[in-house]
Amino acid sequence: MKTSRFLLNPTRTTGFLSQTFHAARPGDSRKYILKVGSDQPVAQKFSRHIRSFQREVLAYQLLKPLGGKFVPRCIASASTPDGSDGLLLLQEIFPCRTGDQIQGLSFRELSSVAKSIGTVHARFWNSNQLRKIKALPLHQYNRAHEAGKHAQTFLRYCRSLLTKKDAKRIQHFFPTIAQALRQAKKRPITLVHGDLRADNLLLVRSNVFVVDWQIAARGLGAFDLARVIGGSSSRPLTLRDQHKLINIWQKTLRQGGVHGYNFADAWQDYQIGVALTLSIPITNGPTLVQLSARGRKIARLMVRRFFQNAETTLGI
Repeated sequence: MKTSRFLLNPTRTTGFLSQTFHAARPGDSRKYILKVGSDQPVAQKFSRHIRSFQREVLAYQLLKPLGGKFVPRCIASASTPDGSDGLLLLQEIFPCRTGDQIQGLSFRELSSVAKSIGTVHARFWNSNQLRKIKALPLHQYNRAHEAGKHAQTFLRYCRSLLTKKDAKRIQHFFPTIAQALRQAKKRPITLVHGDLRADNLLLVRSNVFVVDWQIAARGLGAFDLARVIGGSSSRPLTLRDQHKLINIWQKTLRQGGVHGYNFADAWQDYQIGVALTLSIPITNGPTLVQLSARGRKIARLMVRRFFQNAETTLGI
């Protein structure tokens, strides 16, 4: 398949690490998305640091047996040797609606996400195949181990986003995050998306497709749930709501062949994931508030949503 024969039109989606185009060619009724590296030096440097294209190419290779269910089918892919650039030619999911981080997701949509990501997690649960792929690193959970180092910068740029209560309790988050990192190392591993949020989801009726696997890694599957539930719910969820979502995820794992992992195990791992998400506003907030007006809105929502969800779920 020669990409030179494709007609390209930019999509409306603007990514930090990549550019995407609608791709079509004469005589072919199928629709495609072409994803290539960013032309911005800052993004290129960060992409090189995390080897984003190498990780995404590997993720789509692993996900190929799903046959275009829950993740788009990858038609062709390539990565540069340093992992910083490349291309992916993907099946275009059409018609669909891209999730919006500011608008958030309904409970029904979150339920569909739990099923989609649960299917992925089940396939790679404690997988020997996954363990052998060293190019997919153990997850750092959005730099959770660096949260303490970012505290002062976070307070300098994001203090106006905090309530007085939040400002006082931040210092108590760091021991909780450190403990969660230790606990996560002892739990089952699977293929983790790592950045599961509304902006990285394609919504098709009752189905959800997960895209943008650029920080795919090996790690705690429940972190993906904590990331999307805590960061993308359109309204604060009660404990009962969260129990329902984790129950859907755990049942999906069981249906996918994961045995000996009950609801109590899933809830314990979800709580570990919730603790790890406390680092996300702290490490990402300062960059977002300086990026754009939308970035500032997202930073404000991250602080409110993740901190409130931790208070509901962990009591901190």
